Amino acid sequence: MVLTIAAVFGVASSWMSRERKDMLDEFSYEQAVLAQAVAIDFEQRLAAQRAENDGHTDALMLDEAVRSLLAGAHRLEHAHELMVLVTRPGQGGFLTTDRRLIPSTRLREALDRGDASVQVPRDEAATFGLPRRLAIAGLARVASTNDTSWGVVVLASAQRIRDRERHGWWRLGATTLIITAVVATFGAIAQRRQRTELELQRQIAISSLEREREALLAKADKMAALAALGTGIAHEVGTPLGVIVGRVDQVMPRVEKDERAKAALGIVLDQVARIQAIVRGCLALARGDAPHLDKTPPAILAERAAALVAHRFDHAEVILDVETTEGLPLVACEPSLFEQALVNVLLNACHATPRGGRVAMRVEERDDRVVFVVDDEGVGISDEVAKRATEPFFSTRREEGGSGLGLTIAREIVSHHHGTFTLAKRTGIRGTRATIAISRA
Repeated sequence: MVLTIAAVFGVASSWMSRERKDMLDEFSYEQAVLAQAVAIDFEQRLAAQRAENDGHTDALMLDEAVRSLLAGAHRLEHAHELMVLVTRPGQGGFLTTDRRLIPSTRLREALDRGDASVQVPRDEAATFGLPRRLAIAGLARVASTNDTSWGVVVLASAQRIRDRERHGWWRLGATTLIITAVVATFGAIAQRRQRTELELQRQIAISSLEREREALLAKADKMAALAALGTGIAHEVGTPLGVIVGRVDQVMPRVEKDERAKAALGIVLDQVARIQAIVRGCLALARGDAPHLDKTPPAILAERAAALVAHRFDHAEVILDVETTEGLPLVACEPSLFEQALVNVLLNACHATPRGGRVAMRVEERDDRVVFVVDDEGVGISDEVAKRATEPFFSTRREEGGSGLGLTIAREIVSHHHGTFTLAKRTGIRGTRATIAISRA
């Protein structure tokens, strides 16, 4: 606001300065024209005197011409505003119409230079009987005489210009005050509106932060409940698993000669060991312990996860394709846990895909990461559902028995391995894409 007012005042001041200069230039031109007219009249008077004296010019004739000129010039004068001066050969000053002789080096030098006009300072103007204000002198040489040192000066006060300038500055001041008042009024209105908008934005931000905080608290409560549930389940599952292992150990000697039964019991023991590893991993995950990392080929992780869900895909009549790239770098992970994350993602894709559809999992290297991409042929996930899909107990298949924990567990396992897990609708094609990225070992 201050800059706006200053800019307006600066522009107006510059305009006033130019206006003053233009007025002085115009006034100087007027005085020069008037002086030239008086000089021409003087020349004509001298010519008439010479004609009466048969072409001769003497001192008496010149005095008569000067008296005649001054008498005529007196009619042009205005008291304290305009006066006519004459300077004659050898005269040290300038003769007024009332026969005063006033010296002026400034006017003499201007006449000698042939200037048409000259500005006379206020103090010097006062010596001629004009107001103590800047004066403008119009100058002209009397060229028809034998001695060209004759000169005519029309001296006028610039007080009217000064008065006009003063009135202009008063108008400028009044205009500036009006503009200042208008700008200040609009500025106050704008500032009040800005404060209102800022306050509204602050309230919106506070409300948004409160909603985010409530969402985080709800999520934390769900995660705490999930951790407690996982701990309880792990404790409760441990006893039956111990019983299963004990019974298998009892039966194993009795089927020593039955290879099929022996192999079946071996599979049971392997799966029990897998369950126990997953339970230990989930407990460590709930406690926030660092995972026990092994350098593992990513292709093996993908193939094991696919093998674990193969029967579910067969039952759902959904085709599962697994594509891996040769020469993939090893990844550092806890194999049983990471396989479980892949299993949960594959099962979610299987549930979303209609019968006869296809789910594709491919493993590739991007920059310094190994990426597992799972594409299904379902209806596709919306942005809103994608944001909530990994929340604990959130499920779009609740009436079909969905627990809302599969993707939550997958995300927590991936985060536990410092990886990333994203869900998004496939671009330009039907279905959803799940992406798990983990750093190379």
